[in-house]
Amino acid sequence: MSETSSLAAETRISDFIANNPLFYSLAPSVVESIAERFQLRVFCPEERIVKEGDIGDSFYLIRGGHVRVVKFQDDEELVLSELGPGEGFGEMALLIDQPRSATVKAIDDVEALVLMRDDFAVLTRKIPELAEKMNKLLSERVSLLETEDSNEDTRGKFRASRSITLDYSYLDLLMRLNEAAGGHEQVEHCKECGMLAKEMSKMLCPMVSEEILFAGYLHEIGKVSLAGELVKRERAGEPLTEEEQEKVARIFDYAVEILEPNQNLHDSVEFIRYLGRSSYQQMPLEAQILKVADDYLMLRSPGYRDLGDAEGLEIVQQGSGKLYNPRVVAALEKNVRKYKDLRVEGQLNVMRMMVIALDRKDNYTYRHSMDVRDMGMKIVSRLGLGRKDQEYMRIGAELHDVGKIFIDESILNAPRKLTPEEFEIMKGHAAASADFFKDIPGMDELVSIVRAHHEKWNGTGYPDGLAGENIPFLGRVMTIADVWSALTTQRVYRTNAFSPQKALGIMEEMAEGHFDPNVFPIFREIIQEMVAAGAETARQDGSQP
Repeated sequence: MSETSSLAAETRISDFIANNPLFYSLAPSVVESIAERFQLRVFCPEERIVKEGDIGDSFYLIRGGHVRVVKFQDDEELVLSELGPGEGFGEMALLIDQPRSATVKAIDDVEALVLMRDDFAVLTRKIPELAEKMNKLLSERVSLLETEDSNEDTRGKFRASRSITLDYSYLDLLMRLNEAAGGHEQVEHCKECGMLAKEMSKMLCPMVSEEILFAGYLHEIGKVSLAGELVKRERAGEPLTEEEQEKVARIFDYAVEILEPNQNLHDSVEFIRYLGRSSYQQMPLEAQILKVADDYLMLRSPGYRDLGDAEGLEIVQQGSGKLYNPRVVAALEKNVRKYKDLRVEGQLNVMRMMVIALDRKDNYTYRHSMDVRDMGMKIVSRLGLGRKDQEYMRIGAELHDVGKIFIDESILNAPRKLTPEEFEIMKGHAAASADFFKDIPGMDELVSIVRAHHEKWNGTGYPDGLAGENIPFLGRVMTIADVWSALTTQRVYRTNAFSPQKALGIMEEMAEGHFDPNVFPIFREIIQEMVAAGAETARQDGSQP
């Protein structure tokens, strides 16, 4: 059962509520006035604090304990998020009469600071600054509930949220400023930081996840104030003098100042300035999330500390409760794998689009890649290889020729045997295809597999002249599937594709020295079964009246 009591003036909760996103940009005197209106309520574990559908009349700010935000759909409880100290809910109830959008329950013993709408109304009448901020919040939150219409005014725009609208050209200019401040590495780091922080924020404060995305993109533009050598040393984690540390600490204030000409963007990501604070308790939640994502990525990323995923995460975990909000660290733990998977899949999809685009250039590569994938998967399945190898074969085969995008159409579509010079150019596609995988996390093995799909068992292949078991195993499988597809697919220099029987005969003649002698018999069995099945089907069709 909840208990309610007023807070004595000497309790001075203003410092506590000032870090909540609802209040942190207000003047200290305004925050003091608001603090005097809060009441303290205590809730027991599993006690319902607000109920979905009830008309709201109060805002809750958690002082101690944790709550779970849930919705009910088809009698099933869906957990939206968990909130802890410093986080709030129900702010819309301060502004308008509307049903609560979710149910909130106490997870453990909870102390909540409660501000009633009637008390808040008194404050807004007395303090114009507060009324203006809350009216802005109201318009932003209401617009989030509306369906976005696609019209001429929104076409060609990048929308970070309903409150931020940027031309692509403006975003591009800001990213160029990032590049000027710290090079291409900084641009990529900031993109990753924004995306990871956004995923984390969906668990903690989903209403501002798009603002956090943009803040991640832009939080390091203040490094334009630093000498290039200092940027590199700070990025690598080298010791800095006290003066240098002070310069680095000011970059977040500079970043916010740089954004002042765009008032809308400036106001939405102003929490960037708190990233230089030494304690997470001095930061609003948005900054806490961005800080954890930023530090983790700096620790793990090549071009920064380059410690790798596991060690980077371990160091952040060691700072939980001291440097970082434990709930934000938990959000990192839950999202870092998901973020990595999303990033990898996004990069692979770009490569798949390149293969499709390449097919428009030579009218062969896409179909060939799918054929190599299908045959490669049959071989690895017959060999009984595990899920990881099957996935590597699928991805590698689909994208093994993406490097041909750099080869001139006159060579790709030459209706004749290539000249020695042209063949040397064509041979470059194996290494070029492999290079696409180098920057994708967790794809190191695929680099060598894709690179090896034109190597031969006797060492006369390319690009590295590998022989025997020095050729990656899946590369040997892909070589067989690649030759099979090349023989059974119509080409610009060959009007008719070879039949399965003819193609198998050609491959058997070249097998010694070209293919792995342990894998080729498995492939032969698959083709012989295909031919036999085709003959049986033809026989049955012919016997029918």
